[in-house]
Amino acid sequence: MKPFDIEITSISKGPEELTYQLPINATVQKQVPAKNRSDYFIAELENNVFWVDKKKDINPEISHIVICTKKKSQFIEKDMKEVIIAIAYVLDDSVTSDKTLNLQKIKYVADGTCSATKKWGLF
Repeated sequence: MKPFDIEITSISKGPEELTYQLPINATVQKQVPAKNRSDYFIAELENNVFWVDKKKDINPEISHIVICTKKKSQFIEKDMKEVIIAIAYVLDDSVTSDKTLNLQKIKYVADGTCSATKKWGLF
């Protein structure tokens, strides 16, 4: 899979601080399967997002997310538009090099809408 850029434009369910950081731009780097489904994607954020983890009383910066579609009729691909996705923060950076996704290394945080983008309108 060739990497492509996305923009998350809205959050329909998730932490309030995430909505203040919209739009969120990222590069989808690879598809990775897990035990429950095969269509998870790891994306590197253009700018880190801040997470207010009230349970642990910490505020880490997140550099990668894992996304997947919420609807079976939608797909994550380089020309997608207004796709409803689930968003999970990557808690352990080893996820980026793993062959399969360990769900213990990520934290589901939100549902949102995203579209593929083309940088500078050149591609």
